[in-house]
Amino acid sequence: MSPTERGTMYTLGYTDPNASARLERLMRNPRALLVDVRYQPTSRWAFQWNRAALTARYGRRYVWERRLGTIHYREPERAIELAAGYQDAVREAAALLCAGTSLVLLCACKDERACHRSLVAKLIQDALPVPRSSWEVRA
Repeated sequence: MSPTERGTMYTLGYTDPNASARLERLMRNPRALLVDVRYQPTSRWAFQWNRAALTARYGRRYVWERRLGTIHYREPERAIELAAGYQDAVREAAALLCAGTSLVLLCACKDERACHRSLVAKLIQDALPVPRSSWEVRA
């Protein structure tokens, strides 16, 4: 991998029927990191998506990042509000991407458009430095 090659960012909602198979495909990349962006890393119905099960399966390639969770996760009718310290977590995630690590942002929501993980992905993307080749030179 060249020093400038960035990792890729994916988002995944485990309530999607294809989530398990998709995650397995993504995690075949040895440079992939599963980043759990739920405020609470638990599921009452699908225990394989609980923090303990994900840690047992992926070890150090799984991290729970509470700072990227929405504090209103139990109240979906309320606006998305990320946890305290999310700005630092966004910068840390962007640095991982710049270092060549691919990130799989995990939440429960099936619909990415209505899920806070889309906001998290956009914040991380916005925190990435602009490559020199895309700079414009104006006289």
